[in-house]
Amino acid sequence: MKKQYFFRTTTNLAIFLLFSFASSAQISDVGSMMAAGKADAQLLFESYLSPYINGFGAALAGGWYNTAESHKPGGFDITFTVNAAMVPQKYTSFDVAELDLQSLHLNDPDAGITPTVAGIAEDGSQLNYNLTGYELKAFDMPQGLDWRYVPAPTVQASVGLFKGTDLLGRYLPNIKKNDIGFGLWGIGVKHDIKQWIPVVNKLPVLQLSLMYGYTKLHTNVGISVEPDQIGATDNTTDISWDNQEMIFIAQSHTANLLVAAKLPVITFYGGAGFIRTQSNLKLNGYFPVADFIASAVAGEMVVTDQSAAEALDPIDMEIKNQDGGYAKPRLNIGFRLKLSIITFHFDYTRANYNVFTGGFGFSWR
Repeated sequence: MKKQYFFRTTTNLAIFLLFSFASSAQISDVGSMMAAGKADAQLLFESYLSPYINGFGAALAGGWYNTAESHKPGGFDITFTVNAAMVPQKYTSFDVAELDLQSLHLNDPDAGITPTVAGIAEDGSQLNYNLTGYELKAFDMPQGLDWRYVPAPTVQASVGLFKGTDLLGRYLPNIKKNDIGFGLWGIGVKHDIKQWIPVVNKLPVLQLSLMYGYTKLHTNVGISVEPDQIGATDNTTDISWDNQEMIFIAQSHTANLLVAAKLPVITFYGGAGFIRTQSNLKLNGYFPVADFIASAVAGEMVVTDQSAAEALDPIDMEIKNQDGGYAKPRLNIGFRLKLSIITFHFDYTRANYNVFTGGFGFSWR
């Protein structure tokens, strides 16, 4: 009964965190970036969404450990953790003028600074279509959420196998609420290296180990972008705009050298290693794209059958880290309290995106 309550509480919190993010992110406005086609949309998607997407990747690397000690064979623990990555201030806005847009331009060349998804909750820059003799509005860039923290809740278990080796696993089932669904899984390993180091293996307080963990998060959000949202007239006869979906996949690898000092009740621990993330964004379904040829005569944007067909599943892209590269160093420090079989832990990770981690669990050594 307690396990069922624990699992239900965990999944409900996960739904709340991710649903709040997805439902408040003005997804329809994000989908409007498809207005002028795939090339410009990819530049705008990456600039606007990457702070949160990279934040998810960073957060997924947290919470793998709260001690450097391994279980005895058959020992295990179950831990609920919430990791929150903090988006750096410099990634809360970007300059549209610096993007190599081909089919869009700024309505006001001096108003190119616009919020990212993590930026302030103010209207973004207005973008117009590139049409000779016309200044037709395409869309306004979305507001930010005025929130720099990206949460990633996890439920994790570990079990002792042999020779100071633990098998680690984390999982949240595929959960769907309204038009939002997500799931998470991961696998890792931790090994006690103190036992192999002469003299050091005799020290009673010090613990040393190595760990590796891989996590994958899958999120899909139903969205709706109609032609009138991009200043277009819908002349299609066989295209439905009702099956649009945004899919986001984040993968995180982390490896760390762990050190801990185990004292009665409290353990101080830390880690040094690296994090490597990969994030992908997809749009599935038909998305309206303005037909410039039809609009040049009448001064009105018209979506044709051909334009709509070209916008089928238009985006499948990798979101790169904003400062380049995949692998980044990380340093971690924290503490754990153990009261009988109940544990509480908190730690802080210094990395490209700093991460705060807190949680509780049950441990049998």
